Amino acid sequence: MKFQYVSGRPCLDFAGTLRYRNSAREELLTDPQRLSDWGVQAGLVDAVTESSDDELAAAIALREASYRIVFARLDDGRPTVADVDLVNEHAAQPQLTPLLHPDGSVSRDGTAPQLLARLAADLLDLLAESDIKVKECSDPGCTRLYIDSSRAQNRHWCGMRTCGNRAKVQAFRARQRAAEAPR
Repeated sequence: MKFQYVSGRPCLDFAGTLRYRNSAREELLTDPQRLSDWGVQAGLVDAVTESSDDELAAAIALREASYRIVFARLDDGRPTVADVDLVNEHAAQPQLTPLLHPDGSVSRDGTAPQLLARLAADLLDLLAESDIKVKECSDPGCTRLYIDSSRAQNRHWCGMRTCGNRAKVQAFRARQRAAEAPR
């Protein structure tokens, strides 16, 4: 499976591994191998790490807590104590650490708990910014969160190749139908 990385931060891309939260939920982390695949495709680790079912459950719990925390921030609300404790617990664990080899190459290996620690720390770094520019995708079916790094802060979709393209095609077709409709 090929994952999408359009959010601008690993923690937000990870939150996007549950798609269509408000409708036909699509879980992308269906087995421990997919957690490892996500970490490799995200560029956080070089090699697939073995993950257990318990580690997958911990990853999903962290992902959901992270999503709720960011969404609470967007709504000017407060996260739950349980979500805060879970993220802090993961962030306090040893993280992925790159290793420099004598030949000058660098490898990034680690375990699933180290990957989760890295994602929790990334979330805390994001939240530590005074003015986070996180938005939710404007596509009604998409619930992906992303960093709006556009100059005018007017980005509407998580990604142009996904939701943005779909919205523009739908708008074009609607204009075509309206132009062809009898008056």
